[in-house]
Amino acid sequence: MAGIVSKDVIDRIRSSLDIVDVIGSYIQVKRAGASAKALCPFHKEKTPSFTVNSARQAFHCFGCGVGGDVFKFVMLYENVDFPTALRLMASRAGVVLEFDEGGARSKSDGPAKDELFKANEDAAARFHKELLQSSEAEAARAYLRGRTLDLDAWKEWGIGYAPDGWGFLADKAGGRDSARMKVLEAAGLVLASDKGNLYDRFRGRVMFTIRDELGRAVGFSGRILKPDEKTGGKYVNTPETPVFRKSKILFGLDKGKRDILDQRKVLLVEGQIDCIRCHLGGFPTAVASQGTAITEEHARLLKRYADHVVVVLDADSAGRKAALRTAELLIEEGLAVSLATLPVGQDPDALILQAGPEAFAAVLANACSPMNFLVGLFKERGDLESQEGMLRATRAVLKLATHAQGAVQAEQMLREAAAGLQVGYSALREDLRRAQRLKRRPVSSAGADALAPPATGPHHPVDEVELAILLCSDGHEQGAAFVRRWLPYPLISDPDCRTIIQILAEEEEELIPALDEASDDCKALAAKIANAPCKIGGREEDENGVKAAQDLVVRIWRRHLETQRTGISQRMQTLEGPERQQLLHEMTELLLDMGKLKCGWKAASVILDQYLQRMAEA
Repeated sequence: MAGIVSKDVIDRIRSSLDIVDVIGSYIQVKRAGASAKALCPFHKEKTPSFTVNSARQAFHCFGCGVGGDVFKFVMLYENVDFPTALRLMASRAGVVLEFDEGGARSKSDGPAKDELFKANEDAAARFHKELLQSSEAEAARAYLRGRTLDLDAWKEWGIGYAPDGWGFLADKAGGRDSARMKVLEAAGLVLASDKGNLYDRFRGRVMFTIRDELGRAVGFSGRILKPDEKTGGKYVNTPETPVFRKSKILFGLDKGKRDILDQRKVLLVEGQIDCIRCHLGGFPTAVASQGTAITEEHARLLKRYADHVVVVLDADSAGRKAALRTAELLIEEGLAVSLATLPVGQDPDALILQAGPEAFAAVLANACSPMNFLVGLFKERGDLESQEGMLRATRAVLKLATHAQGAVQAEQMLREAAAGLQVGYSALREDLRRAQRLKRRPVSSAGADALAPPATGPHHPVDEVELAILLCSDGHEQGAAFVRRWLPYPLISDPDCRTIIQILAEEEEELIPALDEASDDCKALAAKIANAPCKIGGREEDENGVKAAQDLVVRIWRRHLETQRTGISQRMQTLEGPERQQLLHEMTELLLDMGKLKCGWKAASVILDQYLQRMAEA
């Protein structure tokens, strides 16, 4: 694409955008004249060292050294290549790009994401026009009017109607092998029958257009009007596609992200109509998941825009349990969380319509912390009046507190629990320390992070043991900081080594006392590590110590990537067509990365930094 799009066009796109505004749509920035400062999104820091200069249209972080123009920022933040970043910024700048990607992509790779976005956008326009003009859509219009959604809401939220037929979209797409039909099939808009005939997925439904945080149409949710045994569920959503991942999409985020960024606060509700009603009722920070539980990916997405999440929950038992699970995920991501309980039998849509926005605002004002909410549940059931009930309550509050991502947040949660349970804070704190040690020490592969490869046999990997010995030796604080920066603990394959290295790298407490509840094997390994002579000296040889840490970390990473390579190779044997081509592409990139890890730390650090960014954004 670089050979097709001229430098003049690229410069025009760049000059049409204010880099401060662009970056400000991703992270919170504080303007100071023509420049702005922020906490760097590419490494952890407490004091802002990330600067953005409007005059030079450039950004630079004095902490980690990353810098560049607006395209570079989008590439790093969105984890995309330059062509994708160029497309995103061209759309934002209002510049139309036309690409001839012949030769750049094999036909077997399937349609490009831009084609899927366009197919969804075209379908949304057709569905909306059908809702406005078709006589067949009268039932859909009546349903929406019955939900007190007027014409303005239809237009603003991309609401439409899919006719009750088999070929509204499919009939005009050409034959089975036409390029247009392949795009519709890849976008999940049409699907094949047992005989191979293609037909519309959405039929006889009110259609809600689903957009990602960039405002691009990624899919649909269709609400049935005439339910029967053949029409499927009440709601049918777009299946998983290259542009639609339910675990990464929050309905309404494209509409509310500016208000969310301004307030650093987001309102999390359940359904699409609930979300729309909140916006119409004066609550523009509302978002909703796509008929699925909140995931870690949702939590990471919210953290890009907000510091505080208010979860609106139903008053029934299922709603309470779901809210607490959601709170745990959000707390784990370092977000402040409040839980707002709706009146029995109500949802945000009904409450705002029947009692007014003031009633919903009162529900939000009475939101409480997850810990106070949890303690309140035990009080409500009378569990705190018995010894066994108190034990259950204590275990539950400690489990919730283990998700805290900082000492201050953990202390605040424990003080709330101590006050609610009427027990001593010090006792709870000691129990929490024990629970945290147990949590970070996986007892089986089922409890390990998905990133962690399985342990290979009874012997501890030599490089992991050597890294633990290095961290355990005196005078290697730089090594501990290096490990915290460059080695995610789940990559450490041996559970005992993982536990020991995490304790040493975090520099929380003495090694042996911290393992009082560990297995005998782990304690024995720790004793050997603590008494083993280190090949690297003390503080006067810190440089050599860091070099040794670099070599060991790279070896652990290479073993992790080799495990990924083996997994891709096995999956390729069972796949054909576009999916196999995609895996082949991933395999090629993985082998190139593994080769670069052999070229010294300078080259390896660039590759590892990319993998760490992907993990943070995944």
